[in-house]
Amino acid sequence: MSALRRALPSALAVVLAGCYFGQTAAKFEPALGPRGVATTITSAGRTVVSGELIEVGDTSLLVDTAPAIVRVPYDVIRHAAFAQTGIHLDDGRAPAASTRDKLRLLSRFPQGLSPALLQALLEARGQAEVTRLVR
Repeated sequence: MSALRRALPSALAVVLAGCYFGQTAAKFEPALGPRGVATTITSAGRTVVSGELIEVGDTSLLVDTAPAIVRVPYDVIRHAAFAQTGIHLDDGRAPAASTRDKLRLLSRFPQGLSPALLQALLEARGQAEVTRLVR
């Protein structure tokens, strides 16, 4: 019993410490409103795109840069960072399916965009079509 009594305070300290460290919904921007995670992408051609992650696809990301909706194919990405997540994409490689799934949940439209909804977003921005980032 004495070993149990000695271990109990340590175990209690570990449990309590877990309650105070790490990400909380109150500090995680996408949890505070209807927005996707903030992202910054540098393309292979050194173009920088910053904005809200709108949609995650199998071949590209859709980002709202405020003046425009931009599609960024994975093969164009030199580096991409997603705020408060620790997720990074590098060297034009498509992320693993598990990473795409995580990013999808952090995007504004995790269920994807219908063509009608995408068209409404474009019209709201005064765009005729999605701007596509190329090398």
